[in-house]
Amino acid sequence: MAYHITLVRNNSSSSMAITNPHYEGDSKLVGAAASYVPDRPILINKIKGNPSYASAISEANNFYTATDNYCFWDNGNSAVNGVGEKGGTIVFNSPAGNLQVTVNANGTLTFSNASASATA
Repeated sequence: MAYHITLVRNNSSSSMAITNPHYEGDSKLVGAAASYVPDRPILINKIKGNPSYASAISEANNFYTATDNYCFWDNGNSAVNGVGEKGGTIVFNSPAGNLQVTVNANGTLTFSNASASATA
């Protein structure tokens, strides 16, 4: 089973960008204090291990916020891992499924399981 992003909430005061090197149709600019429900759930790409930001940028999903550029991926072992260009890390342990990603007011990311009502 795979991870899919079905909802993005941008709680920051700046726009953020979504990019996916595997499917250009996932690219989207999301305005400040806005939510985005993709027309097609965004597949989180699989990468084994924990590559550096420079290695992950061409394979991983990317969220660009006002404070950092984040790469994140499905590690194939029931977790989403990631790294920011400035060195921050992402670890979200959960069985695969639909996810909500929130851009917090400070530009960091929070992952959570998407509720059925949030993805409908």
